[in-house]
Amino acid sequence: MRRTVLTHLPNGGNWDKMDEPQMIDKPNLDSYVFCRISETVELDNHKGLEGVIPDDDEDEELGGSIQEHQSGSYLFVRYAVIRDLVLEGKAELLL
Repeated sequence: MRRTVLTHLPNGGNWDKMDEPQMIDKPNLDSYVFCRISETVELDNHKGLEGVIPDDDEDEELGGSIQEHQSGSYLFVRYAVIRDLVLEGKAELLL
């Protein structure tokens, strides 16, 4: 009486390959996410874009690519910029 999905799958399939690294999804570091800052942090908005965005004096005149954000701030930012802070618990992704 006990039926499972596995009893209906064909034998000899390549199910062992489902755990290989190329089969596991990775986050898109260039996608934009909403997040809330848990403690005051400095973010480099050009993180992950080295070689893509040229270094120039105009960026420095506008305050540079590094900005300070206070605890409780909400941001819409590329995931590459905030990823390390999320892993450290200093920022929280919002759905």
